[in-house]
Amino acid sequence: MDVFELARRYHDELDIKEPSMAAMAAKLFDELGLKMVEFLKEEGYALVGTRFKDYDKGLVLDVTKGENRFEITLRKS
Repeated sequence: MDVFELARRYHDELDIKEPSMAAMAAKLFDELGLKMVEFLKEEGYALVGTRFKDYDKGLVLDVTKGENRFEITLRKS
């Protein structure tokens, strides 16, 4: 899958609104972020939001399950 298709999926599935941010997520994390969210949804978690931390180093996934809320950070080393 090319980076543009991945960026579209990050936009659609992770609700990363800014196209350049979706493209950056696709370049940094390939399918990892998408697979993480897919797994979490299968386990009963709901994605509440996404944001970048330290601009280009980490993508934070805000998820919830029941009354519990979590932040999962994907960081490229």
